[in-house]
Amino acid sequence: MQAKPSTTINRIHFTDLDPLRFEDLCLSLIYPLHPWIELRHYGRTGSDDGVDIYSREILEDNSQREWFIQCKRYQKATSSTLKKTVTDALGRMPKPPDVLLVVLACDVSKKAQESYITFASEKGVGTPLLWTSTIIEARLHCERRDLLFSFFGISEVAEARQRESVVTRNLAMKRRLHSALLKKTSEVDIRDLNRNPQARFNTSAVIIHSIDDSLYPSMDSHETGISGWFKLQVWDFYFNGLEFLARICRAIIDSDGNWSVIEHRQEFDTATFQEICVYYLLRIPYRNIVEIDILGDEFFGEPHLYCRFSEGGEPYEGSRYVMAETNHPFTLEDEKRFKLVSPEAI
Repeated sequence: MQAKPSTTINRIHFTDLDPLRFEDLCLSLIYPLHPWIELRHYGRTGSDDGVDIYSREILEDNSQREWFIQCKRYQKATSSTLKKTVTDALGRMPKPPDVLLVVLACDVSKKAQESYITFASEKGVGTPLLWTSTIIEARLHCERRDLLFSFFGISEVAEARQRESVVTRNLAMKRRLHSALLKKTSEVDIRDLNRNPQARFNTSAVIIHSIDDSLYPSMDSHETGISGWFKLQVWDFYFNGLEFLARICRAIIDSDGNWSVIEHRQEFDTATFQEICVYYLLRIPYRNIVEIDILGDEFFGEPHLYCRFSEGGEPYEGSRYVMAETNHPFTLEDEKRFKLVSPEAI
C-alpha cells in the first residue's frame, strides 16, 4: 500500500506505509550510509529473530562493527515501548551488537530517548542510535529526494523548476537595474569609487513604491508600518539586490572594533572611544523588486522602484552599518556592537 502523497507544508506520515514498505524505506536510507561488508534484510522473510536488518561495516583501521537495526512503524513510542524493542532485538542473539539502531515512524520525548540509550547501554550495546520521524524526513529531503517520490509520490520537480524560475527572474532584474541605474564605464571617475560607490550611479535617489500603494502622490498616515512610498538614496549593489542609504549616524568605536551608535549630544569616554560617522544601509533583494520606472513622473523625476513589501510589511531583507570616514568603507561587525548607556540612565 502506497502512502497518500503529502504536500510541502505537511509532515510526511510514515505510519501510512505498510510495515514492510517502511522496512524497505529504512533499508534504502541505510544502504549508502557506510561501506558495509555485509547487509541482510530479514524482515520480509517473516522470521527475523527480533532483527529487521543485520549489517557489518569495516572501519578505517580494518576493524569491523556489527549493527542490529530495528524498523518500527509505531504510532507512538514510550520508554517502555523502546525498552521492549531493545529486549526483542537482543533476546535471541549470543551477544549484543556494537551498534543498535532503532528507526521509528513517530517522534518520541526526550525522556524516552534518554531512557532508550541508558537501557541499551546497560544491556551491552556499544552505540545505541535512534532515528525518529523528523530525522528520517530530514534525511529524505537533504540526502535522498529520490525516495520521496518512490515511497510517497512526492515530486520536487515542480519546486525545483520554481527555484530555477526565481533565479532566472532575479538575474534578469539584476541586468535591468544595472542597465537603468549605472553610468557607462567611460563616465565614471575610478578615483571616486573607493570612497563613494554612488559615483557609479546616474541617479542619486529612487522612489521606493509599494505595489499595494493606492495613495501616491499623497502621503498616508502609516500609523502602523511604513509609508507605501518614500525616497531613498541609492548606495550600491550587493550580491542579492540593491542597497540604500537610510541615514547617517553618529557613533563611537574603540581599538578592538567595539562600536555603538549614539545620540546627537550623547557624551562618551574620549580616552577609550573615537567618534566616527557611520552610514545605515538597507537592503532590498531582487525578489522584492517587481518593476523599475526609469522615467519618473511629474511629481518626482527620480526612477520609481515598485516593490513587494513582503518582509513583515517592508521590502528589506537586511541592513548593515558602514564606517564612512575611510578610503574603503567597511561593514561594522554586529557581534561587536553594544549600547552605550548615558550616566543619567544609570
